[in-house]
Amino acid sequence: MKSFITFILLMFLPLLGGKISAFIAGDMVGLYDIMILPPLSPAPIVFPIVWVILYLLMGFSSWLVYRRAQEEKEPAEKYLFPYGVQLAVNFCWTPIFFGAEAYWLGALMSIILLLTIIWMTIRFSKICKLAAWLQVPYMLWSLFAVYLSFGVAVLNP
Repeated sequence: MKSFITFILLMFLPLLGGKISAFIAGDMVGLYDIMILPPLSPAPIVFPIVWVILYLLMGFSSWLVYRRAQEEKEPAEKYLFPYGVQLAVNFCWTPIFFGAEAYWLGALMSIILLLTIIWMTIRFSKICKLAAWLQVPYMLWSLFAVYLSFGVAVLNP
């Protein structure tokens, strides 16, 4: 039963963080609709779909890492610390970029987020290759987010 509860908690932690972050940011869709957007900017409906998938991949990967650390009698924190850092950066990005409309700071944070995702993925790979591979879509999306963030910052001074 304890492992099932751990699984549920780890699966829903990133979803809950994303939901709270979006709530703090306010009307993101309204702001997105009035921004000047760079080429290749997706329709607003794409974002919640992509983020739910990415958050579920994050949660599942963190559970795989946690479980493998338990099996190998290793401290899970050793592998999950970068995960927590990237979750915190991820959480802060939305209220800064959309809530505060601090586009340049958000663009800088998008680079920091990408770097923390790479760090997390490397750390995950040390204990569970599958957990690391499941982060590739998140890395690619975040790379795209760097482009979008800087595009918005340039086009919306």
